[in-house]
Amino acid sequence: MDMTGRGGRPTRKVPLPKHPGNTYLPFKDLIKLEKIDDRTYRSIALPFAPGGPLGVGRSYGAHVYMQACYAACQTVAEGFLIHNVSGNFILSGELTVPFVYKVHIIRNGRSYCTRIVNVTQSQSKGICFTCTVSFKTPEPLQISAQENVKIFEKYSSVLHNKSPTDFPECPSMDLPFYYNLLKSGTVTNDSFPGLECRKVDMSAYNRDLHPLDRRQLIFYRTIGTLPSDDPNMHLCAHIFATDRNSLYIVANHFELGDYFTAMSSLAHTVTIHSPMEELRFGKGGKRTGTVLDDRDGKGRWFCMEVNGDRIGYGRALYHGRFWSSDGTHIMTAMQDGLIRFTNKQEASAEERKFMDEQNLRWRDQSKRRKDEKL
Repeated sequence: MDMTGRGGRPTRKVPLPKHPGNTYLPFKDLIKLEKIDDRTYRSIALPFAPGGPLGVGRSYGAHVYMQACYAACQTVAEGFLIHNVSGNFILSGELTVPFVYKVHIIRNGRSYCTRIVNVTQSQSKGICFTCTVSFKTPEPLQISAQENVKIFEKYSSVLHNKSPTDFPECPSMDLPFYYNLLKSGTVTNDSFPGLECRKVDMSAYNRDLHPLDRRQLIFYRTIGTLPSDDPNMHLCAHIFATDRNSLYIVANHFELGDYFTAMSSLAHTVTIHSPMEELRFGKGGKRTGTVLDDRDGKGRWFCMEVNGDRIGYGRALYHGRFWSSDGTHIMTAMQDGLIRFTNKQEASAEERKFMDEQNLRWRDQSKRRKDEKL
């Protein structure tokens, strides 16, 4: 049972013990799998626990997501690269029990192939996660079009004269109660494995915007180098980034990070758009003359641009676009998640009053937003 109150605040009297999975583990070690047979694999590294001692004691969802993808990668022929993943979170991930990945071959084609991966931990509880992973072989450039977004121009109010390392690491839980504790020095941020993720302070950009127009930028790169001969490992590192504080961000954009009673990922989809040369992590690489280039020998940066597209009826929709240093739109992610503001079938009078006030507030702002765009 989750021992949390509104806004993810812990209600347990004694904090959880420190979790050994909350460490700066290189990504190539985080993703490693033990082979049981040709279609079955088992996790080795422990997953990240959001919030550490103050969290709910469950696994970061992208751990099982990216490892399920990597298990599927072990069953495809050389040259096939991940291009789409759609996964469903069924049960919360346990922190100390290995994940077991069973890969099912759906189709092997000349250009595309498909796998389904079912994941278990405790056998008696059944499948905790399932996903469909689609692979394709590279194709030559044909017709190509994307929205022209220059991140450092569009967000100049928060990025001017800044580089990724000028911003703090993403908080272990991106919630008001947690970063207030960080600010006061009451807690220290938990180490995040696999990726270095830097959260941009978007206050100046978001302040006067409707929640649907607000954005969050996160710069990310791998911890440690990745093998150049395993391109799917690079793709799995990008996939691992797609769930970083996802639903927290949506709640915060609607200024509800202090009020929700339950939050959980339900379904998560990732589509990769670009060829492999646009997606490789590591030292050196493509030089673009921006601060996202590898300037300290630790590898190039990528940028995720996140917003909430919809909230209502106990759910919220997260949307993320991912950019390379030269402004190429390399990947898109979307998540349907659970966000509740009452734990009862019928909201209390106090809860109903709060929700009615919020609905009226954003409805009024939506009208002004529409008028301003005309």
